[in-house]
Amino acid sequence: MFIVKGHIGSANSPQQEIRRPTARYHRLALIMATVLAALPMFAAEPIAIAKFGWTISADESLEQITVSHDGLGIILRNVQLNLHSGNTLIPARVWTIEKKNGEKQLSVKARNPRMLWSFDLHPDELRISSTSADAVATGQAPAAAQRLVARLLDRQGIPVDWVGTGEVAVTYGGSYTHNPSFLPRRNPECAYFSLGQVSAAGFHSLFDRPADIAIDFAEDATLTRGKQTLDVLDVAIPVPGNTVVRLIPDYFTRILGLPFYVPFDDSHFPAAPMVWSSWTSYYEKVTEQDVVRNTDWIAGHLRPYGFQYVQLDDGYDRGASGQHFWISNWDQQKFPHGPGWLASYIRSKGLRPGIWLVPNSYAGAVTQHPEWYLHYKDGKTVLDYNTPALDSTNPAVLDFLQKEMKTLDDWGFEYFKFDGEHAVPKYVPGVDLDRLYDKSVDPLPAYRNRLSLIRKTIGPDRFIEGDLAGTPLNGIGYINSYFNGHDLYDNWQGMYSFFSSINANGFLNHIVVYTMPGEGMAVEPEVSVEEGATTRNPRVLETEREREFPLTGFGTTLAEARTVVSFAAITGVAYSLASVMPDLPDERVDLLRKTLPTLPIFPIDLFSRGADMDWDKFKHITPDDYIHNYPEILDLKVNAPSGTYDVVAMTNWRSWQETREISFPEKLGLDAGIAYVVFDFWNQQIYGVFKDHLKVDIAPHDTRVFQLHPISNRPQLIGNSRHISGAYSIQSQHWDSVTKMLAGSSQAVPGDSCTLWIYVPEGQIASQVRASTSGNKSVSVEHLQQGNSLSVTFEGQLEPVDWQVSFVDQKQ
Repeated sequence: MFIVKGHIGSANSPQQEIRRPTARYHRLALIMATVLAALPMFAAEPIAIAKFGWTISADESLEQITVSHDGLGIILRNVQLNLHSGNTLIPARVWTIEKKNGEKQLSVKARNPRMLWSFDLHPDELRISSTSADAVATGQAPAAAQRLVARLLDRQGIPVDWVGTGEVAVTYGGSYTHNPSFLPRRNPECAYFSLGQVSAAGFHSLFDRPADIAIDFAEDATLTRGKQTLDVLDVAIPVPGNTVVRLIPDYFTRILGLPFYVPFDDSHFPAAPMVWSSWTSYYEKVTEQDVVRNTDWIAGHLRPYGFQYVQLDDGYDRGASGQHFWISNWDQQKFPHGPGWLASYIRSKGLRPGIWLVPNSYAGAVTQHPEWYLHYKDGKTVLDYNTPALDSTNPAVLDFLQKEMKTLDDWGFEYFKFDGEHAVPKYVPGVDLDRLYDKSVDPLPAYRNRLSLIRKTIGPDRFIEGDLAGTPLNGIGYINSYFNGHDLYDNWQGMYSFFSSINANGFLNHIVVYTMPGEGMAVEPEVSVEEGATTRNPRVLETEREREFPLTGFGTTLAEARTVVSFAAITGVAYSLASVMPDLPDERVDLLRKTLPTLPIFPIDLFSRGADMDWDKFKHITPDDYIHNYPEILDLKVNAPSGTYDVVAMTNWRSWQETREISFPEKLGLDAGIAYVVFDFWNQQIYGVFKDHLKVDIAPHDTRVFQLHPISNRPQLIGNSRHISGAYSIQSQHWDSVTKMLAGSSQAVPGDSCTLWIYVPEGQIASQVRASTSGNKSVSVEHLQQGNSLSVTFEGQLEPVDWQVSFVDQKQ
């Protein structure tokens, strides 16, 4: 495999005898040039064939080919045909182009070197063949931000099951939602993600978000991001006789099993939400005072780091029999100031209020409007979350839903968690379809019509999280995030539902929806069952008894909490907290601050890794004996002002220490033989310089996070204390080789200490370090160089801090 930019000469190319030009030759050449300059220039028109949506255009004069498709535009341009000889590519010259086979085939005969190429058009396939087994096509693939580098589903890999929860199946006797998926044959233990426009060896496919079409080149093709133009990939396609470029239309629906595909519009929500939920610490016992107390703490401790939402989850409107009324019957004892006041209070603290509800149900009109409701064939009312379920084919019900959502929106709520969110008549067996208001309407279109009405009512800047109760993702296009997993609970075993949800659904994240892995990442310190029974809400203890045996206590070790927040931050999924926040010690708060805010990360792996988590999994097995497909390596590939590098997380899922070794070329797609400087993020230190592989010790349930930068022959920024990505807060940086100065700009949290880590080559030392804000206002800065490691520390300001570090050669 090799990448070629421009033409490469060959020592084996035919050489012509070079003779010294004579004066007569110069005169003739001048005359000929004058004559030619006066004549119009003629170039042969490109020869093109078009079939099955493909268009291949070949230009004899330029000796280049363009490949395009009706659904995608240009796929390859500036394609050159080459012969691989030794370590070089010899461009094929002097083309003769011919159409064949009813304009479904284009042949290119090259005279020097002598070879024949054939381009054959088929539905969703471009077959390329050559008379030489050493043929290589090179060119450029347009790959702007909407056309992502991808690893596609490998149907020859290990089968797994992407399955929803059992909520509809267990509650109503409905069916589970199964979709087959596969772990890849190559590096199944790794999961890959991108921040910015990236590329790496081993990734030979693209996914076009607007079109839902995957472009799959052969496995030995290489795609390398252009350094000058990020929107272009340099492509090299070996053609050992034959190769195929495949298109996979309707990739998410036809291949992965989604019922609908609408590309996620991230103009309103460019990154996944950060939300605190009252659920797993308070459940339905939550009070206004609980919400206010946590809001105050979050506003003071996490809002400066980007945290957004405070969500009231249940406990505010239950009737005597536990039924829900949503906009009426608020509990005045628990919420004495009412919903409008609570939403206003949250907003006054710079946060955004959210609320939980089940739009499928409402208990307030059973007597007045019995025709609003769904019934079983035996006449009983269908219940959703213990509340009578509504008939969405009834226009009066839609009018009520519009009023309900407008009321919540007018109160000031901006985040809505919809539970039990599915087409009830379609997925609940025994619903009497003959009693639907409009029997001519299919329940699924009626459901999407309801969602459309809700979205129009609240507008595009309100966030909707949907819990689909184990049914298909029928709300795509209206729902902003999906929770497709079991509830979390407050200990390490309770976090397996969190990991399972990311494992199963991470491929959806930022493509069609954001992935909500569950409310309540457990980050509080672990305590025993006995201590937890005296300090936790009784419902917390009751939930743990439902989910595991024997009981293992509450909270997490510091290593376990580090794993939880690392997974959330590196995968880019929704960041959901539910602890009693004021009770968190400083070391746990530091974990949160270093992984906030969420960033606009995309999955590279576009397939489910499967799900097999059950509600009571740990009543039957221990984590050490649990065989799962959770990745042992997360690789976030970054291309940002902070540099082009990899953030690599290595997790030990077992309860004993393990030593792991990772191969850079094999597992990360990095160049072999290249030295990389490795920054240990959680320990905030340069770990060393390594070639090809890295060996590390990992404590039980811990995750080590490293940033790998290809080493330069100059000082280079390789990490910071602000964010696990190394990218957030770094707005710019540049190196001046004349003045030997590394300079940049960072947006740190006002009043918070921020440290930059710089790798310094042997023989150089920092001579001067300066920091300032706009207007050249000086900022106090400290630095310390120890060998190759230089730390630069300053306090965050309201505006970006510009920093400059000058270097000189160390005296011998």
